[in-house]
Amino acid sequence: MNQLILTTLFLLAFLSTTLNAQQISSDAYNTDIIHEDFDTEGKYFKIVTNIDNYFVLDNGDYLLSRNNKDSEYAIIANNSSVTDFVIKTEVRIGPSNNKKASVGIILKAQQDIKGAIIFEINKKKEYRIKQLIGSNYQILSGNEKQDGWLKNKLINGVDEHNFIEIRSEKNIYDIYINSEYLTTIFIPNFNSGSCGLIISPATKARISYFYINTKGESNVVANHTIKNTASVNDSIEELNKRIVILEENKAKLNELNSNNKALQSTEVEVLTAKNTSLANITIEQEKEIKELNYLLTSLKEKVNKAEGLETSNISIQMTVNSLTSEKNSLSSEVKILTTRNSDLASLSSLQEKEIIALNTAIENFRNSSSQSRAANKKLNEKISGLKQKISLEKAANTDLTNDLKKISKSTTAQIKQLTTEINILKNKVAKLQTSNSTLTADLSTEKSAQSEIKNGFSNSLKNKTTEISTLTTELNNAKEKLKSAEKTSKDLKECTTNASTLSVDLKDANTELRTLKTTQTKHDKVTKELNNEITFLSNQISTLELQLQNTKSEIRALEIINTDLKALFIQKDFELNGIKASDMIKETTVNVPTTKHLKNNKVVYAVQLGIFMQTQNASVYKNLDEVWYQSIDNGTYQYLSGEFTSPKEAADHQKAINAKGYTSAYVITITK
Repeated sequence: MNQLILTTLFLLAFLSTTLNAQQISSDAYNTDIIHEDFDTEGKYFKIVTNIDNYFVLDNGDYLLSRNNKDSEYAIIANNSSVTDFVIKTEVRIGPSNNKKASVGIILKAQQDIKGAIIFEINKKKEYRIKQLIGSNYQILSGNEKQDGWLKNKLINGVDEHNFIEIRSEKNIYDIYINSEYLTTIFIPNFNSGSCGLIISPATKARISYFYINTKGESNVVANHTIKNTASVNDSIEELNKRIVILEENKAKLNELNSNNKALQSTEVEVLTAKNTSLANITIEQEKEIKELNYLLTSLKEKVNKAEGLETSNISIQMTVNSLTSEKNSLSSEVKILTTRNSDLASLSSLQEKEIIALNTAIENFRNSSSQSRAANKKLNEKISGLKQKISLEKAANTDLTNDLKKISKSTTAQIKQLTTEINILKNKVAKLQTSNSTLTADLSTEKSAQSEIKNGFSNSLKNKTTEISTLTTELNNAKEKLKSAEKTSKDLKECTTNASTLSVDLKDANTELRTLKTTQTKHDKVTKELNNEITFLSNQISTLELQLQNTKSEIRALEIINTDLKALFIQKDFELNGIKASDMIKETTVNVPTTKHLKNNKVVYAVQLGIFMQTQNASVYKNLDEVWYQSIDNGTYQYLSGEFTSPKEAADHQKAINAKGYTSAYVITITK
């Protein structure tokens, strides 16, 4: 395999100087293998509508919408196996979130799932050529750092037409973009193979036509014109037939445009209902916000009050501490004075005992002889001195006692007053602590409740934001569909006129939406007018039912014929590159819910789960209650859940369904 790759690269390098000068002429390629204009459903390209892919015919284009974000997808045209050929097509890459969105042409795809050649363009005005070898891609253009992409001014960007022509002869491929020569490549690996289209993940594109021609005789009209002028009438007759076919296609296109307008009117009605529901929900949210703001204000006041009480409590506690210190100081002073008083009392008792002893001695001396008078006189002098000293000490003692009593009384009064004040302050502190603890508990409770309310409101706000984002996305999709309804071809000027009319109708509908928000009376009036318009449009659509049924029968017949070939190539050729062949298999459904028939003209609210081309298996919504569906006039099936008389109940039911994983469900109004 490596040798084969090296050989290929060598040949590419060797021929790079001569290939640019060697251009293949398309004059000899006159035999039509595929001539697909996508005006009506043909036998070459399939119609697919599932979760990953939405490939349908839309206003004369083959609309490709790859919803899968992980892998690319290949579409092989039926009966497209060729050797030398010319492919002509026109592609237009639509707007998308994928910055690397691309669409390309598959050349000479092998049935043994071992090879194919792919030419791609992207929204950045770049092109790339790659080759499928075995189960891996080999880049043939650019470099690995740029993943093979090369920028070229010939390529148009997003939502612009790119006309691609590829001429292949003897494994040489000349590539033209918008009628200008782009490049030439030589790949000798594949002599023949099938052709088709490839689209990258999360990409939208439109294909206006797809032609494959091989070598052969000139077309019948040209040959008859050149060889025999007598056959001009036959040529004119054939041209007239083609004109008739074109007129029929134009009439069908007008019918499809009318159908598209009816569908868009239905989408406007659905968006009107959603807008009304969102307005009601927004009013309720504003009420909840006002209540939460009131609770926040109340909590802030309580917090400020608690902070003030805490400050007052600290000040009182400081006063209590100061008074307690003063009390302790006075108690110490009282103890010192009491000790001093007791010492003075002991000294006074000793002096009194000494006086009594002296008096006794005096009496004894008086009874003694005269010799003792001198001693007695001395004793009397000593006694008198002692008496004076005792009197002075008694006076001092009396003064100290009086001072002590005064200080004791004053101290006792101060202690009582301080004790009373301390008790009062303790009671106040106890009350403040009780009030503070109560306020703290209330504040904690309020904070907890506030936190729960805030979390609930935050979750509710997130859900509403998600719902608004979903509705915005759907509105953008509706606008994109409206834009895509505009036809640029000269033969479809009527479609452009209808699209302009539809744009005016949408503006009128938006004006009606703004009017609906002002009063309920106007809402009822506009709703009645819309119901009348729906009835009128339903009558128009009913005329297309027979044609749609015949088309469905043809689709089923073509699917049965081509199923094996599609599965064989796609399952083996591209599943190793992330392409799921299972996406092409239509599921067989059983155990469908019972259809509810709409009657009368009662307006109810329900949650729409989806619109499908066929009835769904009951297991799809097995975890939901009250699931039912109704058939729509265009042959599709609308699946719903619940049936309510108020938008609030329907909105609550929608939240429950979204929580179970069905995020695309939304509320609609139904007339029963």
